[in-house]
Amino acid sequence: MDLAYYIFIIYNMSAEVFSESLAYPKMKQRAVSSRSFRTKIAPSNSQSFTPGQTINVDLPGNLSGQYYNFSQMYLKVRLTTATHPAELDRAGIVSAIKRVQISQAGSQIYDLNNYNVLYTALLDTESNAEWRGSVGNIMTGTQGNSLAGETVPAGSRTYCIPLVLNPLSNTTPHRLIPAFSMSSIQFKITLDEQASFLKYATGSAPTGVVFDEVEMVCLMTELSPQAQSMIDAQTGGVYNILCNSYMNSTANVAATVSNASVNLGFSVSSLERILMVQRVGTHLSNNAKFSIGNRIRNNLTEYSYQINSESYPQRPILVDAKSAEACAELLIAEHSLVDFRKGNNLNGGVVKASNPGQLSSFVGGDPSKHPNNYVDNAPDGDNAGITTGTAGVPTDAVASNIGTAVYGCEFETGLSDGKSSHIYSGVSTLASNVQAILKYNSSVAASQLDFFAQFSVLLSLDMKGSGVFSVSV
Repeated sequence: MDLAYYIFIIYNMSAEVFSESLAYPKMKQRAVSSRSFRTKIAPSNSQSFTPGQTINVDLPGNLSGQYYNFSQMYLKVRLTTATHPAELDRAGIVSAIKRVQISQAGSQIYDLNNYNVLYTALLDTESNAEWRGSVGNIMTGTQGNSLAGETVPAGSRTYCIPLVLNPLSNTTPHRLIPAFSMSSIQFKITLDEQASFLKYATGSAPTGVVFDEVEMVCLMTELSPQAQSMIDAQTGGVYNILCNSYMNSTANVAATVSNASVNLGFSVSSLERILMVQRVGTHLSNNAKFSIGNRIRNNLTEYSYQINSESYPQRPILVDAKSAEACAELLIAEHSLVDFRKGNNLNGGVVKASNPGQLSSFVGGDPSKHPNNYVDNAPDGDNAGITTGTAGVPTDAVASNIGTAVYGCEFETGLSDGKSSHIYSGVSTLASNVQAILKYNSSVAASQLDFFAQFSVLLSLDMKGSGVFSVSV
């Protein structure tokens, strides 16, 4: 490097610069020639569906110069019940989605079982009461400060479900998905059983539960031939897209265990975090319980993970009566430990304070009436998982007995500095043995454990090769 280069560096380090507010020459630039439009795609296998069935939607390929914007797409569905009102679990209509699969030309892009369980957990941790009670209620049937979804009356109600928690909608950084690949992108959406996503009294089961008028509403972007030629020249016909994806591993613990070691089977090149939830085994298909969202502590006292016998974190995460350490680790796994404006639903059961003018107020209220759902530890009582909490006036309310516990562990290094769009730094578990190490106290309920791994994947579309997406984990 010559002397002029060093003089240039020193000058620029010492020079004063203007604020962006005074940078008048810098202006927005007009985008390349394009147009956006919406299209609606109906299922390919039927017009109506009942609980337990699978909805198949095929997004067409071979659309020259067109792209899907999955962050602006949603599934529209009408739910009809002939008799008897029932309550949705607290994720609203999304509680009815058991499994989501995405594939192309026989190659699997994504497959997540217990989709509704993960969605409910993330809805609790990453959304606030205002969203759930406003647009969330309008679109999906969630409620604000309550641990149940809306009551579905006899009749029909149309819902719109944003397509989230899949790699096509979780590109990092944001990317449009080419619609000109040589084959359609196939969605398989499996509905859960009626007793799982609806709560109703025994003997009062809703009849005629049908999902119909199903449409995938897609926002499309079409480039002009000249603009598409520019993209082809930049990429050489190879479109690489980095995404976040999820996978699920399930295990069971017996009522007599004090320690559990669970093999998870997560084999990926960049594991970013693991979320764990526990649900009472006898509640999973119990129509009288909120079986999807009732997540319990179950007298868990500590947890950690091992990858080829190396512990993550090095010291187990402790879970005590208030679960402060577990909550802090969950927020670290969400990159939100110091986000003091963040809202969530972990202690979301509605209550009434001693002063009728302070509804749902933690300050000045009666502590015995305030919900503490995150550390709910009465998993197998006859009434657990039933009461959502009320805030009636003037009588005292009943606090909720629905658990919201979810346990997280972060695996990314500090290099990524949270939700970075430039680098990823998860732990490689390829050809590795990944285990969850759990320790319990007394009075453990026989439960199902669900582990959800978030990891990075690479979607690659080579238009000069196979012409369809391939996935590298």
